[in-house]
Amino acid sequence: MRTRLGSSSRRPARAPLAGLVVLAGLLAACSGPGPGEKDVEYDSLDALHEAATTAGLTCLSFTPEDSGSPDVELGECDDTTLLAVFADGVDEDEFLGLLPVEPAVEGQAALAGPNWVVLGDTGDLLETQAGIGGDFLSDL
Repeated sequence: MRTRLGSSSRRPARAPLAGLVVLAGLLAACSGPGPGEKDVEYDSLDALHEAATTAGLTCLSFTPEDSGSPDVELGECDDTTLLAVFADGVDEDEFLGLLPVEPAVEGQAALAGPNWVVLGDTGDLLETQAGIGGDFLSDL
């Protein structure tokens, strides 16, 4: 009688492995692709900055800026991207009017959420949008 090496009368235990794969899939589905919930209001500029960079926005140097208005908190990343959080009651239509600059250079865009805007490179904003949501403003 010939016996194959490594053969055994027991079957490999696949059920525990399959259970781990299903559990990992469920955890990934719950966590989503970005830092947390999408399209949320941020209570501070720091909270927007943290969420945006976790979502993939490149920001090696972050500097808060004086907006000149109590309704707007501003910050700049690497002299190329502007982040803004607006006070309650400021409509999305007013966002760009309150900002000191508007995207005017080709390849730049504005990503807007319920009380925030990020102005910067379109490619960076597409990656950031996947994590924090927001809409590209069309009337630029």
